[in-house]
Amino acid sequence: MEDSWHQLNPRTGFLVRLADRLTDQSWQTLTQLYQPIIGPGAAGLYSALFWLPERDTYKRHATLLGLLGMDLAHFYEARLRLEAAGLLTTKVKTADDLTSFVYELRTPLLPADFFRDDLLSVQLLGVVGEEFYRSLVTHNTQPAADSADEQDITKNFLDVFHVDGQELNQLPAAITATRDRLPADAGAPALHEASQDDFDFKLLGDILEHSFIDTRALRSHRQLLLTEHATYGMDEVTMARYVGEATDLATNQFDAEQFKRLIAQSFGQQSRVRPTVSEASPSVAKLAQASTGPAASSAEQALIKVARATAPALFLQGIKQKRGGYVTDGEQRIVRDLVSRQLFPDAVVNVLIYHLLVDEERPTLNKALMDTIANDWSVKKVTSPELAIQAVRERQQAQKQPRRSRSRQPTVKETLPDWAKKPAAAQATTTQAKLTTDQQKQLQERIAKLQERTAEGKEE
Repeated sequence: MEDSWHQLNPRTGFLVRLADRLTDQSWQTLTQLYQPIIGPGAAGLYSALFWLPERDTYKRHATLLGLLGMDLAHFYEARLRLEAAGLLTTKVKTADDLTSFVYELRTPLLPADFFRDDLLSVQLLGVVGEEFYRSLVTHNTQPAADSADEQDITKNFLDVFHVDGQELNQLPAAITATRDRLPADAGAPALHEASQDDFDFKLLGDILEHSFIDTRALRSHRQLLLTEHATYGMDEVTMARYVGEATDLATNQFDAEQFKRLIAQSFGQQSRVRPTVSEASPSVAKLAQASTGPAASSAEQALIKVARATAPALFLQGIKQKRGGYVTDGEQRIVRDLVSRQLFPDAVVNVLIYHLLVDEERPTLNKALMDTIANDWSVKKVTSPELAIQAVRERQQAQKQPRRSRSRQPTVKETLPDWAKKPAAAQATTTQAKLTTDQQKQLQERIAKLQERTAEGKEE
């Protein structure tokens, strides 16, 4: 979809369509399963679009922003999250130089389909944790248990209605003719699949063919395998090993959650081991040194080369280990989250990681800052490491711009209190006022004697 941020303003018109019928189950799934992923802002936008009065007539975005208490930037971010999760389809049209939008709400997946979706389940697991994830699966998929004293006496269709068998064998022309004109059921828009050009599923199948693993059942987890491959750069042999470890020997059932957990744990352990840096090829370690010297331009070329050839998790690991650190569990989730969104090629994700850890010398990845920059790059359509480096330069130049100097504060002149401004005579009078009558008389006599001595000295 072409980016439409530049076409959006509070006066832009929009209308809402319902692509599917929503049920009570849809709202429960939206709240319990989707909201932890998309956030309350996006869930609120979905609800606001659904309950908007006369939603099929054009309204201005200002109305929607007022209902949600959002500014345009947060609205746009919430809209992108709904689109990415398959809950919203956005269409834009321009007529007579006026731009308008059509927002089509899609129904949330059924809980079982949600948990079968690799991208959504991986994302939810990363947000809520394993224990709560398992409770969500149980709560949303466990059928209601029948009591022992209940007997099913439900009638089927043919028990109630009489249907001519001849009509079923040869359907009437009115039915067949109208069926041909029915639109294909597209269902909810499919989440964008990761690139599979460099992953050989046939080779993986050949490796697993002679094992106890049911490769046919593994096909339903194709997206999960691609996501883990894109994040960690796992080859087919390594992938097969983890698939085997996550498969129950007794039932031959593949456990997707165990599979994700094993990979995350293994990578976490590897990232805490200090490797020997290879001198044979341009490494992330060398790039970190060259980027600050005179060979910065050549270092950029080397960065692009390494960024294109390295999986994001391994790229992050190389930088952290060079600096004597390790990849935290939180950083691993941040990178996996960004990769699973599939906003950028892996090389762009690597340049972003490099910028935060090397250019800005941060000890760890900060999710809020990473999301902010990623959103900015998504708006600017950063689709290559070269464009990512250019975006980094622009950001650095913006940070170097001098901030507005504060207005010079007026000079504060300290003034003496009234008691300090009194002349000496007044102070003497005040002092005398504190003496008794006899003391004042003695003081006057002493002053007179001093004056006489002074006068005699002048005469001599």
